[in-house]
Amino acid sequence: MRFIRFGLVLALLSMVTFAFGDAEAQRRRRRRARPTPTEQTEAPPEETAEEPAPEEAAAPATTPAPATTPAPATPAAAPVTEPEPPPPTEPEPDPSSLPDLEPLRADLATLMDELVQARSRVTVLGRALFDTKVVIRVENRADDQILRGLVIRLDGDPVHRSDADPGEGAAPVFEGFAAPGPHDLAIEVEQRARANEAYRSLQRNQFRFEVVQGKLTEIVIRLDDDSDIAEDFADDGEGEYDVNMRVRVATRDLASSR
Repeated sequence: MRFIRFGLVLALLSMVTFAFGDAEAQRRRRRRARPTPTEQTEAPPEETAEEPAPEEAAAPATTPAPATTPAPATPAAAPVTEPEPPPPTEPEPDPSSLPDLEPLRADLATLMDELVQARSRVTVLGRALFDTKVVIRVENRADDQILRGLVIRLDGDPVHRSDADPGEGAAPVFEGFAAPGPHDLAIEVEQRARANEAYRSLQRNQFRFEVVQGKLTEIVIRLDDDSDIAEDFADDGEGEYDVNMRVRVATRDLASSR
């Protein structure tokens, strides 16, 4: 009986020891498993992008162009003017290298002599052939005008051309011959006012005359001009041109004029 009690006591002690050891082991495990307290920071809330309104989402995004600031103007560099080089001086020609003009002068003199002789022969031949003579004279009676141009044509060929005033002396401007029969005389005269050369007149006239064989035909062209426009127009705004040309044709025996 005592043996049974001793066994029960021993079993009870082993159970208590086992229970105590088990509890001690659990406490140790709790101490090792307990984590070290650390500071925890809250994570920032995630930013949620606002969705655009339907109208804004449909419209295309336009980015305004950045304003451009004009660059400051840089002053232009002043042009550098280079001094002009002096003009090249041409070397004086060597007299020995110039062409000899004496033969040309001699040929020109010979040609002029032959031309004068030919005209003389033609005149003599014409007088002998046609037995006529024609003399044209010009007389300018326009004291207040200046003769600036005079052209005389006989049958279309110019026989006199000058810009000098012949004056009132009726000097001959042409002496020649023409075949017997009718001929045309064309006269062109340009005159300018002596008081103001801005006022001018130009006359063109044509006359028919007849050359008679064995006769000298004398033609006198008389110019009259009583225009007062250069003097009066500046005073009262009124003036007139009074231009007149007269041609007198006369014949006489050719033998008496020789």
